[in-house]
Amino acid sequence: MGIAAAALVVVTSGPFYFHFAGAAAPNKPEPGEPGELRGRVLCLAEEMRDLYQVELPTGHAHLYGFKTEDGKYFTLLRNKYSEALFIDKRLQEKELILKGRTFPKTQLLEVSVMRSVRNGVTNDLYYYCVVCSIKAVGPGKCECCQDPVELVERPLESAKID
Repeated sequence: MGIAAAALVVVTSGPFYFHFAGAAAPNKPEPGEPGELRGRVLCLAEEMRDLYQVELPTGHAHLYGFKTEDGKYFTLLRNKYSEALFIDKRLQEKELILKGRTFPKTQLLEVSVMRSVRNGVTNDLYYYCVVCSIKAVGPGKCECCQDPVELVERPLESAKID
């Protein structure tokens, strides 16, 4: 077999065939359906230290995640809806219900809605500017007047997240 024939065999077999033959690549997996998870925000690195004696440097950066009631761990994907979970320590002390989606072959959780549970009651969680009457999804300053927004925890009519 000559060099040209050997090259043809290599190019037309295996993963290179899709690229060179112009065939469509396999479809990429779709993100999971949105769902609800109940649990608490925690530092995954510290949890692994406590459970499995992982050595962490002093002053390590926190790797925030979510531990569900049934003991599953998810890494939180930082976005505008989850930002408060990373920076507002009060939320890290609450039992939460997070609505979001995960991605194929990962335990990454993209949060779209967050609620709290207190005394068996599901509460809406949001930030609010009392001056402008504007709701916000995260802590900080009001987009209008620049006054600080306040965390509001108000009971929902229904325990199901919209």
